[in-house]
This record gives sequence, structure tokens and C-alpha cells, in this order.
Amino acid sequence: MHIVLDLQACQSPEGRRRGIGRYSLALAKAMAAKPRGHTITIFLNETMGDSIEFLRSEFDSLLPQDRIVTWVALAPTASINQENMFRRRASEALRLQAIQKLRPDVVHTASLFDGWGDNVISTIPGTQSYLEAVTCYDLIPLAHEKTYLCDVRVKSWYMEKAKNLCRADVLLGISRFSCCEATELLGISSERMANISGAVDDIFMPLKNAEAFRPALVELYGLQRPFIMYAGGFDARKNIGTLIRAFALLPHELRREHQLVVVGGAPDPELEVLSALAKDVGLDTDEVVFTGYVSDVDLVRFYNLCALYVFPSLQEGFGLPALEAMSCGAIVIGSNTSSLPEVIGREDALFDPQSKSAITEMMTKGLTDQGFRDSLREHGRKQCQKFSWSESAKRAITAFETAVQQRRSGISGFIDKPATRRRAIAYLPAPRVPGISSGEGGGVIFANKDCLGVRPKHSLKRFIQDRNRFDRVTIELANVPYCADTLIFATTGVVDIVLCDNTFGRVLETLAHRSEGHKLVVSLLYRGSGYGALRLAIDAGFSATVLDSLVKPRGLTTLGQSQVILSKVADDKIVDETLAWRDNIHHVVMELAELEHDFTILERDWCAVAQALSSNMTTSTDSLSQWFVDISNLFVNDAGTGIQRVVRHVLDELISKPPSGYRVEPIFLAKDGVFRYARSYCQMRYFNGEMLPPDEPVEFSSTDIYLGLDLTAHLIPLHIKIFRKMRNRGVKQYFVVYDLLPLLRPDCFDPPGLPLFRSWYESVAEVADGVMCISRAVADEFEMWLQQARPRRLRPLGIGWFHLGADLAVATTTPGSGGVLAASLPDLGERPTFLMVGTIEPRKGHAQSLAAFDKLWAQGVQVNLLVIGKPGWLVDDLLQRFRSHPQRGKQLFWLEKAGDDLLLAAYGRASALLMASEGEGFGLPLIEAAHHGVPLLARDLPVFREIAGEHAAYFSGYEPDDLADALLEWLELNARGEAPQSSGMPWMTWAQAAAQLVDVVRRENWVHSWMPSPSHRFGVFDYRFLTQVGHLARGRMTTTGRAGFLLYGPNVPMKASRYRVGIYGGGNGSAWMDICSSFANNVHIRRDFNVLHNELETLLVEVELSLELDVSDLQTRIFVPADSNLWISRIEINPMVTAQRDFKTELTA
Repeated sequence: MHIVLDLQACQSPEGRRRGIGRYSLALAKAMAAKPRGHTITIFLNETMGDSIEFLRSEFDSLLPQDRIVTWVALAPTASINQENMFRRRASEALRLQAIQKLRPDVVHTASLFDGWGDNVISTIPGTQSYLEAVTCYDLIPLAHEKTYLCDVRVKSWYMEKAKNLCRADVLLGISRFSCCEATELLGISSERMANISGAVDDIFMPLKNAEAFRPALVELYGLQRPFIMYAGGFDARKNIGTLIRAFALLPHELRREHQLVVVGGAPDPELEVLSALAKDVGLDTDEVVFTGYVSDVDLVRFYNLCALYVFPSLQEGFGLPALEAMSCGAIVIGSNTSSLPEVIGREDALFDPQSKSAITEMMTKGLTDQGFRDSLREHGRKQCQKFSWSESAKRAITAFETAVQQRRSGISGFIDKPATRRRAIAYLPAPRVPGISSGEGGGVIFANKDCLGVRPKHSLKRFIQDRNRFDRVTIELANVPYCADTLIFATTGVVDIVLCDNTFGRVLETLAHRSEGHKLVVSLLYRGSGYGALRLAIDAGFSATVLDSLVKPRGLTTLGQSQVILSKVADDKIVDETLAWRDNIHHVVMELAELEHDFTILERDWCAVAQALSSNMTTSTDSLSQWFVDISNLFVNDAGTGIQRVVRHVLDELISKPPSGYRVEPIFLAKDGVFRYARSYCQMRYFNGEMLPPDEPVEFSSTDIYLGLDLTAHLIPLHIKIFRKMRNRGVKQYFVVYDLLPLLRPDCFDPPGLPLFRSWYESVAEVADGVMCISRAVADEFEMWLQQARPRRLRPLGIGWFHLGADLAVATTTPGSGGVLAASLPDLGERPTFLMVGTIEPRKGHAQSLAAFDKLWAQGVQVNLLVIGKPGWLVDDLLQRFRSHPQRGKQLFWLEKAGDDLLLAAYGRASALLMASEGEGFGLPLIEAAHHGVPLLARDLPVFREIAGEHAAYFSGYEPDDLADALLEWLELNARGEAPQSSGMPWMTWAQAAAQLVDVVRRENWVHSWMPSPSHRFGVFDYRFLTQVGHLARGRMTTTGRAGFLLYGPNVPMKASRYRVGIYGGGNGSAWMDICSSFANNVHIRRDFNVLHNELETLLVEVELSLELDVSDLQTRIFVPADSNLWISRIEINPMVTAQRDFKTELTA
């Protein structure tokens, strides 16, 4: 049984806060957790997209993400605005069409009575092939019409919803009372109803250290004394006014010892009325506290800390707050009406809600009778155990099963749509062969004389002239060459296709060898099965045998406006609603066009309908989902180097060998902010001479994968809404991260460009399902950075890695470059030569290397330094040193430009590769050098160890002497034949690299799975840190011989709690630190500390921080005198008591 759960009730702006939204979500999660062998699909409305990621996170461990389906409606649709009428009606039709595509057995609407003031769409037409179920919470407006339905338009809307409720096949009542109410007020038979009861979220529980939270509540909400609590809504039936009057009647001393706390976000008019009432009955302003909206975390604390919980409601469908309070250990009393006796379960804890004195009497007993209090607390503990979401879900599924079993037999899988009148039909038959029946259906027959077995009225030439006379054209398609003459018409207008065979290779082969048909075949192959199928067909010369296997009936729907309406093949079941897509759209449009209305339908509304229909259609035309590869930069300009070189190589491999079950589609983000297929790029690069379809907009599907292969730092933050929409739809998003150098080494980059890169990393961290780093070292750095960036996430972010490839084929000779090599470097072979490859920029280590070689040359060491790399940024002084160096052309050689042949020749002449870079994402020159057997001398970085392992020599330190000593040591080892050799060092081809990337994505083989935690870790390279007297370099903030603040920041929000704060660094000297907030006006703690000759990173000082209230701008400041020689590397803030459950709740609040 396929059960579709429509959870729009959890999507409206107030949905997650309302009791109905919370109930609906908890029930759905319980059904998903124990589906009893049934298939569960969650159905969500994309127009309320802000809620979708939250709901996806709630079901992340219960359902595969592809079982969470979204659909597109129009907006706004709220019934309160008459101008929304057409959009609402259109959205109702769109919803039913989207549900029908899912082929459900049961559709459960979580809440039918939504949509007056929000964009929730729900109807029960009663004519669908599937069973309609709905949760019935209460019919309070119907029972109290004068109070709730006095507005004519509200009443009309509500009564229409009530009619829909009556058409439901199954009603799930949340209490005995709600079931009885449905029978009494609407006459719904009890056979269609099931009492499934309810329960509470598992966050509602007794807290072991509840009193520790009282100071924060006191400060935040103005609590001064023990308090009586109410939590819930503020409409008239909640009876809060009577509660206030009853509280005023308490004995004076008892009342002065307590406050009445009303928890919840009261609308301003109601708040004004209740505040005035409290004053009128003689209560001081501090005796009644209106808290406003509170988070779930604080709500649990209120329940735990209240002296008494009172629920005076006149009528409830269930009474969830009373159960929440009992679950938290509160002493609960409540009304003796509606469903509350079922929930509270104890008669002596109930009162008449319309009697002030009865409420006062019960409150007095609940506050003063200790025996009564103890018994109520114990009763509540036992009573709340009778309610569980698991039991409610079990009852709901049982009701669905029973209804399906009792459904009348003989109902087909789909409801027949009303036939649409056609003025005229043109019929283009296939030749009559055994096994094919005639099926002209009264249409005008067009065929050529060689169409055997058919007696046409007109020729195909005449059809070309008369086509506009017909509003429906039907083509029979058999696998015979004749049908090439008719299939060509499928690209030129609206066509229905009747299948006479399952394969069409002979037809397509015939077309492929005609100039007018070749483009059709190419388009059909590509659109139907992707680039791989097109390549196979081209390589096979478009043979019929190959085309038979490549083109499936579903692919025919990609020809113009073609649809497949019938198959004459025996026992064939390939035709379904997705193939007859045009008729389905026509049905929806005609239904809307025929609406009786007195409102204006704007052109933009019809455009929105068209866009929604397109979005809701199945985008995949065959069994393959799409694996999108973003090449936005490469599409515009293929520089052939750096990251674009990687993008090109990986794309080549993915195109030639697509991941199983996917078709690879390169795409680009256009200037108009729309993703488009990069077909023109693929035509130029892979299919030169063919004519591919244009670069059309991409329609993403929930089964697709997006791979951000190109570095598009300038695009993703600007268009982040597109990626959020993709995430909402269920598209899995993965981004390749090449390095984190702009974040970790901002001192090596031009400052104006840093915010752009930072926003790219932050955007990726927000929307990605996973990041694919080009080394394990980068993956570790990314996970470390997340601890300080702390993007807001509700689902884990996977962090994986793969290695780049290095297919080093013999390069094509660049004209003239070989001569440059011979002329410029005549003495290379006579002295050991160290080769450096890469752009000259601050982090690459060229400055240290040149200074180290200066020392060697001054000592008379005969050694060459050969540098190949173009000038970068922030190195003007260094470049001048290179250009004017006295050894240039003698022992120092710098080539700004080098073709592949020159680079290969340089590797062949080099004695060793020197990799002095202070930070890299990978280090491709190591592999290139190893491929040529060149020994390696590299800085001791984790990424270089990862790539080269034991096949390289390593050095540490940043001073010229450090490198000079390492160079001399290597020369000595090499002279003795003991230097590490790069031969045998493993490396990947690009094919292997692409396969590794795909494997990590498909298997979700993450090395880290990150979610926000209560702990904070801030590296001093964080842009939110500032300094007065420090110098930032290599991840350290170092003193400069001046007195002042070495570090202050990062000004982050922090929850009230107790924390342990540690400052890490090294050096020698004294300092003091403090932790403050409120623009440094509120100092929470101050501490002096001393550091004694620590060269390695260590914990310099640790303090305990206690925050009584939440703060918005917590910062740590470190002050140093002029004689201190200190450096700081990071600051860590860890909670002393971790409450992960509360932390998760805060994230979703």
C-alpha cells in the first residue's frame, strides 16, 4: 500500500508552532518509523519553501530523501484575499494532478481547515481513484458559530471545508470527543472514523537540573516568585479571562506568593484586553506575566519549573499542552469538558471552566495540599505513558488498511478524464502488417502510395498543406522505413503517437541518413538517453541494430509536442500518464478555463500555471536521472590551466563513462540567473559536426545530482536562492573544494577579494549535501573551518575527498619553446638543478627559496634554481628581485611562460622538484615530477605527505637557513645515492580520479559528517577577529613590540550557560584577557596570564565563563605589553554541560 502524507499543515508560517502542525509532524514521523511494510511518501508544497529543509531533516533517518516529494503551486492563495481565487483554484487542480502521478492508495491530509490566511492547498473532491483520509482535530467553529463564523466570508470558506471533510473516506479523530463531534455536527458515520488519540514530542520530559534554568527565565521573562502556568492559544474558547479572574480570587497571601504566567505569543488586541482585565480585577502589573512567544527549549523549562499548570479551555479537540505539562512532571489541573478528561484522566483534577470559584478552589488545593500535589504528580507520570505516537500511528495505518480492503472492487487505477471534443483528426497510419489492427478512428487518413494495406484519402504532401485544419494529428509508428516519412512530422507540431512496435531502429536509421531527418535522430538520442547514447550511435554509423537498443518509447515524448497515447503491442504496458502528458495538461487547463468566476484572470497567472505544470511534470524521459556538472566558468572561457584544467579532465571522463543509472549533463549558470544546458559547449568539444538542441533552461528533478565542479565563487552566493530551491526539491548537491587558502591564509591574498571567496564557502556549507575535497588534508581543514563558521544546518554535511589525476601524455610541441630552453639554460646539465613549478604568489615559498639559494651561492655552492611560473599577486618586490638578481641567467632561471613541451623538458633536466609552498589543496607538480622520475624535496605539509609519502624528502621552518640546510642535506644524500626516490610513487589517471569522485558521492563515503554542536573553535585567521598591535601570518597572530590589543573578537551570539574557554598559542611574556559583550561594556571575566618559552602550540590560559543571559556579541580580548613576544593560534569555547537535545531544538526553533 502506498500512503501519501500531505504535510502542508507543518509548512505554513505558524505551522511548526501550532499544536496542529506539531501533532501532524509527530504522527507522520511515527508512521514513517513503523510503516508495517507500506510505502510512505511525504508530500510538500514548494511555495512554502522555508519549511522544507526543516521537514527533510525531521525525516532524514526515517525515509530516503527521494520519498519526500515536492510540488509547485501558485502563490499567494490565501482565501482571505478574494484576488487569490484563481490561483487557489489552479493550485487545487495542480495538487490533484501531482498526487495522481504518485499513484497512491491512500492520501492523508494532515489538516483540511488551513488556507484562510496562508498558502496551504487542500481539497477532497471525492472523485479520485485513491482513498482520501484526513485528521479531524475539532469542529469548534461549527459548534460555536456566533463566536467564530460571524463573518460571512469566513463562514462560507469554513462550510466549504466541512463539505470536503464529509467526502473523506477515512477520518482520524484525535480523541473520542472529536469523533463524536464529527458524527453529531456533520452526520459522519462512525464506520469511517478512527480515534487515534495523540502524544507529545520527546523533548517534553522532566529535567534533572531544572532549577539551574530558573535564573535565566527570571531575567528573560520577569519571573519573581513561584508561578502558576498556562500555555496555549488566545482565542475566546481558551478562557484565559476566566483564569485571570479566578487567580485574582485566590487568598491574598497565596496570591502574593505566586505569579500567573501566560505563555504564548498573544496577538496585540487580545493582549490589550487581557492586560486591561488583570488591572480591572485588582491585579498588580507583576502578578500576571505575558511571556510572548517562547522557544521549545524554554517551554520545557517552564513546564518543569511551574508550581501548577492550569488548562481552563472551554473546548479542545485533544488538549496537547496538558499532556506536555504532565510529561514534564508538572502538577496539572484542567477543565471537565470536551477531550480534557480523556487527557488528564483524573476526575478530582478537573473543574467547571465557566465557574471562577471552581477554578480558584482547584488552584488553591493544587498549590497548598501537598498530598494532593504528590498524587497528581505521580498520576501524571503514569497517565502520560498511556499516550504514544507509535500507538497513534499504528491505529492510523490500521484504519487505512481496513478502508483499502473494504474499497469497492472494480475501480481502475486512474479516473477517466472527460473526453475532449475534437473538430478534426488527421491520421497517418503505418503500413498494414500481420498483428497490427486498423485504428483510424474516423480521422482523415493521409499516406503515400507505398503505405501497404492502407487506402488513404490524401497524400502526405496534401497533409503538409492542410495540417492547420486539424487540431489533432495521430501517427502510427511501426519499425519499418516507411514510417520515417511520417515521424518527421512529430517535430513540427502537436502529435499523438500510437505504437505498433517497441523498437524503431529501422525508422531512425532511415531518418539519420536524410539531411532533414538527421537532426531529429540526434535530438531524439540525446534527449531520450543522453550523450552516451549519441556517441554510441555515431560510432556505429546510426545502425538500426544499435538504435533499437538506444531509443525507448518514452523518448518519443521529447519530439516537439508529441505524446504516446496507445500501444498496439500485445501485453504492452508502457503507456502511462507521463507519456500522455499533453492530454493531462490540457485537462487541467480546460478545467480552469471553464471555471465560473467573477474575478479577473491575469496573463501572468496563466504563465504561472504553465510554469507550475512544467515543474510538476516528470523531467526524466527515461529510466536515467540526470547528473549535472556545473561548468559555468569553463563554458565562458576555457583558460586551459589551473582549476579549469581539472574541470575539463573530470568532465571528459564523466561524459565518456557516466555514473550507472545517470546521464551526465554539463550545465552553466547564465547571466539571467537561470541554469541552462551547456549543449553548445558539448557540441563544440565532443560532437563537432552534429547539431545539438539549444542551451535550454534546466528543470531539476528530485532524483537528480548536481556537481559543482567549477569554482564559481562569483555566482553561487549571488544566486543562493536557486540552490535553496534545488535543495527543497530534493536535488542532491555536491561541490568540489580545491583548497581553503583564502580562509586559512588570508595574509596571502588580496584583501578586497576575500569576502567573495568567504561567501562562496559559506554558501556551499549551507546548501551542499556533501563537499568533495581534492585531498584528505583539505577535507580535514574544511571540517576544522566549519567549527568556527558554524553554518546553520539541519542535516549533516558530508565531507569526502578524492585525488586529482595526472595523465601525462607526450605534449604537442609549442612553437619556439624548445629553442628558448636551449638558449636560456645552457649550463643546466652541469650543476644540480632544483625546479619550482607554479604561479609566483606569497604562499608558494619563492621568497624563502630565493633567500636560501642566495646563502648557498654566497657559500660557493654550485646549484641552479629554475622557476617556471607566471607572476601572481602581492609579490611586486619579489618579482623585482628575480628580474634584477645578479645570478639570473647564470644559476637563477625564471620562465614566466612555458608550453607543455618546455615544462616536460624541464622535468627531464631537473635534479629535484622543490615544493616550498606553505599551503596547497593537492600539489600536482609532485605527481608530474614523479612521473618523470624526478626526486622530490617538499615542505612538511600534511597534503604533501598524503601525496608523496615516503617517496619525498621533507623540510620544515620558514627561515632561509631552514631551507638552505635542507637543500645541502639533500645534495649530500643524493651524492651518496641515499635521497628518497619518486619512482614507484602511486598516482591516479583522470579516469581513476573521476571514478573515485563518483564512488564517494554514490556511497556517501565521507571522512567527516558535520553538524553544528555546542562547541566553538575560532582560528585567529577568522575575519571576525581584529587586532591593534598584532601581525597575522601562517595562522598565528603575533606581537610586534607594541602595547595594545593583540586580538579581539569574534563578536558571536552565545546562549546562557556555563562554558570553559581556552586560549591556545605560544611564545614568551605576559598578557591579560577578558571576555565581554554589549559592545565591550559588560565584562564577564578577566584574567592575567604568563607564557614561558613555548615554541609549540599549547594551552596558554583557561577560564570558566558563566552567562546568565543570552548575549549577541560575545568577544574575547587579549592585551599585551610592549615587551611580550607572544602568538595566539585559536580560541575554544566548550559548554561545561552539553545538552545536545536542547541544542538541536534551538537550531529548529
